[in-house]
Amino acid sequence: MKASQQAFIPAKLAGDAQDLANALPALLMDARKTAASLMLGAHGRRRAGMGEAFWQHRELLDGETLRQVDWRRSARSDRLFVREMERESPASLQIWVDTRPSMRWRNQASRPTKAERALVVALALAMAAKAGGERVSALLSGQVMGQEEAFLEALIASGSRFDAQAPIDTGRHAQILIVSDGLEPIEVWAERLRRLSSGAQPVLFVLIRDPDEEAFPFEGRVSFSAPDRDTPIIIGQAGAARDAYQRTYRLHFEALRAALTSARGSLLSHATDQPALPVTLQAAALLDGRGASQFKVD
Repeated sequence: MKASQQAFIPAKLAGDAQDLANALPALLMDARKTAASLMLGAHGRRRAGMGEAFWQHRELLDGETLRQVDWRRSARSDRLFVREMERESPASLQIWVDTRPSMRWRNQASRPTKAERALVVALALAMAAKAGGERVSALLSGQVMGQEEAFLEALIASGSRFDAQAPIDTGRHAQILIVSDGLEPIEVWAERLRRLSSGAQPVLFVLIRDPDEEAFPFEGRVSFSAPDRDTPIIIGQAGAARDAYQRTYRLHFEALRAALTSARGSLLSHATDQPALPVTLQAAALLDGRGASQFKVD
């Protein structure tokens, strides 16, 4: 693995997916608290008229009779308009949470792993969306959210299966939420985002990072491991490598932002030493169309 392709992860992986399964009760509690605060702050996402009948006007087509013309609307133009009732499909939210080995890491025991925080943010947003009348499902498996614990298990189970062959079925009204550390090679992300951008709705990417991944506070001889390597990488003077590492890290996420921009996506960044609620509120605002179109990595 080249340093330009993926940042190295210190060798403190928190174990396999069983660790996440064991943490389900705590994750559910955190997500419920976050969702409650989200909805208490009037960030429920039900939109006026969503799933209900509404009227719109269109021009009279050849072969249609004048009995169909809305004369009041047509009087304001030199064209003839027909008033037509349509039914808008309910909005839906499709979620993918990255649970690869690099996500199950933290540099300090006092912090949650990246996967734990990602699942809390995603599940809180899912709860709020469902409470607002939206259809919520796991992006790859298609499992619709019913019982919260079962949906959380579905997110964990599909979190490492987003490869080039993974089936993606995004509906016309579906919004896509991705929660990940973004540390896979840019070409992998560019292809995923290209496939997702074919839908009608833009992608929201919530980037979850341990602050030490960016700060690289290591000194002296340090052993590093990467998810795709069997043997660790030994750096004799980690402090001397800091500038080069941080430059590679910065360039990687600049490229990820560019790929998201090309795919009409938005990026939010969250560090695991911060509380989950602020980024969840920002994500809810973006999904609701009330937030800024782009948030830079802070």
